[in-house]
Amino acid sequence: MSSIFINALAANIGVLSHLLYFKRGEHHMHGVLYLQVFLLLNGAAVFALSRLAGYEIPQAFSVVSSASFFYLLSVNGSALLYRAFFHPLRNFPGPFMARLSNFWWPTRVTTNADAPYKLEKLHEKYGQFLRIGPNTLSIIHPDGPQKVYGLGTKCSKGPWYDQDYPLTSLHTSRKRDMHDQRRKIWSPAFSDKALRGYEERMKPYENRLVEQLRAFGGVQPVNVSDWFNYFSYDVMGDLAFGESFDMLEKGEEHWAIALLNAGMEPMAAKLPPWVFRVIVAIPGAAKDYWKFINYCSEQMQKRMEASAKIPDITSALLEPFQEKGSLREPEGLELTYLQGDSRLVIVAGSDTTAATLTHLFYHLAAEPSLVQRLRRELKPYTDSEGNVENSDIANNDYLNGCIFETLRLHPPVPSAINRSTPPEGIEIGSKHIPGNADVFCPQYVIGRSDICYKDPQGFVPERWYEKTNMVTNRTAFSPFSQGVYGCIGRPLAMLEIRTTVAKLLHYFDVDFAPGEDGRDLLYKTRDHFTLGLAPLKLRFNERKERRDSAAPA
Repeated sequence: MSSIFINALAANIGVLSHLLYFKRGEHHMHGVLYLQVFLLLNGAAVFALSRLAGYEIPQAFSVVSSASFFYLLSVNGSALLYRAFFHPLRNFPGPFMARLSNFWWPTRVTTNADAPYKLEKLHEKYGQFLRIGPNTLSIIHPDGPQKVYGLGTKCSKGPWYDQDYPLTSLHTSRKRDMHDQRRKIWSPAFSDKALRGYEERMKPYENRLVEQLRAFGGVQPVNVSDWFNYFSYDVMGDLAFGESFDMLEKGEEHWAIALLNAGMEPMAAKLPPWVFRVIVAIPGAAKDYWKFINYCSEQMQKRMEASAKIPDITSALLEPFQEKGSLREPEGLELTYLQGDSRLVIVAGSDTTAATLTHLFYHLAAEPSLVQRLRRELKPYTDSEGNVENSDIANNDYLNGCIFETLRLHPPVPSAINRSTPPEGIEIGSKHIPGNADVFCPQYVIGRSDICYKDPQGFVPERWYEKTNMVTNRTAFSPFSQGVYGCIGRPLAMLEIRTTVAKLLHYFDVDFAPGEDGRDLLYKTRDHFTLGLAPLKLRFNERKERRDSAAPA
């Protein structure tokens, strides 16, 4: 056979493999397998040509390399033509290169991890429906969040959630029946009774945070991005496994949390899921990732071996394995879910709370009138030590309004919570979204949209209870997601934020440290699914009333 015939055959096989196979279904789980098969077939072809057709090995290698080149050229060329002119999303606007490759978007955001800000500018240019990848839409239509995430949606979790597979958690479970089973197991951990117990366990950490902030003397700047992270991780370590990370005590990041943050950073690149799975499969390429996974699994194992004197979140997760007063050893899929949930319980309850507290205190420092109003609202429920009961302030409109405004302007998951549309597609506004598309509704962009909110850039707590005409579509507000996949830990997060704000404002006045204006926090915070906070330096001055009451007689 001539080399021309072989190359033409390879090119035709490439086109057919795209049209008959790669164009259909999901392939993100098989990246490593495809690479292995490709290399194996190339090796087998060289062997066959040299042994059976009498080619010299260099000649055989040259022929096979040429055929492989034409195969890859044709399979990718076919994909590019399909994506540009025949794909179901072809009529949605967006950058031309974005429709061709899943790597266009990563090249725009990898360096600065600034996906929310880039999405905002792109939506300003292209409108409410933005094609950001060959099969990916970013949607900021006011009805989008309810249609994509809300109760009754037919959208499901897509390939993005398989990045850790087979490690699976409540958050990453794609099968609705398995998710519902896990959520039922998790639910008792966030009952009213459980939350009252957690509230008491938080108080020592709130007191320790006050002590550490007081130690700065109101003169030294405090990087609250760090200290709120120390606080939230210590709380979740205790509530999850009955053991804090001692970050508040030591004033530094625990090694496991440092690994977590390093492991989250690749997610800032917004790479296709198959790339992450290939990287994780390379020996040594993701050692920090695996080290943190192993740490979480070890913590779960330790917790299983030592029963909790006071019920914690893990108590609910282990309840299905209690048999006649002893704990049955989980195995198989049960163990996989427990190990996945061990990471979820730490990450989901810490990053998001710290991000919200940090941004809320940015606004309190920028607008002192907010502090005065909050103190007036909270004073009737606050004892001499700054303690409040969440049940007394849970329905305080102004406090909740401040929290909701913070979540609207600075959502802890700012850009992509991905979903796959059902085969028949969905309708959003006047647009039909085709089936099996990857869609998301970026809360950062929606929260600043003048279609969803009046005066969207303003911090107006009253819009949530008194000036409700300033919220034109309440279902667009979705910082905790919504529907069956909504954040199960929302009540705990709100409790922690409320009581911590009340405690700190009882003790301290807050202002910006010299030279600080918050711009780094607002524009250099990194989006790696949750937020990697840039520094925010504040001063915490103990209030005169507190100093006088603490002075010796």
